[in-house]
Amino acid sequence: MNVHYYMQFFPGEHSPGSLQPFAFATALAGRGHSVTVITAKYNIDSGADEPDVDRQTGTGALRVLRLDCHRGGRQSTVSRLRAYVGFMMAARRTGRRLGRPDVVVGSIQPMFTGWAAWKNAQHAGVPFVLEIRDLWPDALVVKKAISPLQARPLHWMVNTLYRNSARIVSLTPGIKLELVKKGVPADKVDVFPNGFNPALFDVPSGTRDEVRRKYSWGDDFVAIYAGSFQEVTAVEVYVRAAACLKYHPGIRLALFGSGPTRKRVEKLATGQNLTNLEFHEPVPKKDVPALLAAADVGLMALFRSPLVHIYFENKLMDYMGAGLPILAAMEGPQARMIADSDAGRVTGAFDHEGLARLILEVSEDAPARRQMGDNGRRLVRDKLLLPDILNRYADTVEACAQGHASEHPVWEPL
Repeated sequence: MNVHYYMQFFPGEHSPGSLQPFAFATALAGRGHSVTVITAKYNIDSGADEPDVDRQTGTGALRVLRLDCHRGGRQSTVSRLRAYVGFMMAARRTGRRLGRPDVVVGSIQPMFTGWAAWKNAQHAGVPFVLEIRDLWPDALVVKKAISPLQARPLHWMVNTLYRNSARIVSLTPGIKLELVKKGVPADKVDVFPNGFNPALFDVPSGTRDEVRRKYSWGDDFVAIYAGSFQEVTAVEVYVRAAACLKYHPGIRLALFGSGPTRKRVEKLATGQNLTNLEFHEPVPKKDVPALLAAADVGLMALFRSPLVHIYFENKLMDYMGAGLPILAAMEGPQARMIADSDAGRVTGAFDHEGLARLILEVSEDAPARRQMGDNGRRLVRDKLLLPDILNRYADTVEACAQGHASEHPVWEPL
């Protein structure tokens, strides 16, 4: 089977960002298929160039074609639009020069990439699978990045993609809920979330001490954030929590990541003399398990939004899989999941004082930390193992290529 996979921001094998897309393409190739990924040349999180890939994987092959387009994916609205539309046009041209696929997968991140993928699937006369990693344009309207009037043609575009897809893959249960509200049949939408890869988190003994020496953490209680700096992730909450904890020696907040709000967050921290707060650049995915092994708790926060339920983040699985208790300032399904499984403690969105209290309380209760860490680890190993999710996803793509999309049962892990 020949698969074309369109995704503008496709992180490299060891780069910052979601592990799932590269792992999915590799899993498909490992089943004996020829997989070609059409993507942008740079990593959206680090800004660094990513290499092309051309390798045999089992009896199949994986090729990643990286197109050199405008790099405005994290800048102004105009710059982003230029980046998105420029890639859409380049991807459409590139895809048509490739051999005829048996199935096309197009990822909405952004939605213009999905449009290019569908048009090329239509041109080749093959089934189209729509992957939705963010709910466009709904999320843009909620964040006030565009007006409802500006969103009208974008709604028309995504509705066209919904109707013409053989199957829709949702990254989160919340996105599926919104799609069903829009009239998309529930039996057309699978949920294949970012999952937990146990092999990646098998860190050698001594890792914790080694990493703590590297960052000079000593015997401090370390609350870590490893993720992107965006409006959605409300990283400023950690700065304000650190200010509440500045007179509690031995507690340190370490923030790893990059993104459009990082400069603003750093500016907020400047001048407050926060010796208990530190900023670091993002680390490659392969280094995240060692980093989490050296920490004591993982931090999460989300902004307040009518669409808060559509988010289901990588760091949730990473923290749980690493056995880190989670301290979160947020609402929605992720908050309920943490609380219901007793994998951490939760306070309201933007409640930095509440988060500071949780950090202080948990820093003094090692038995509770161990129990919460064990609970989270058990949840992801029982329900969210990445290999299981990828196999289900590959089954669905194969069924679509064979013309059996309507007969293939939908899947949702939670």
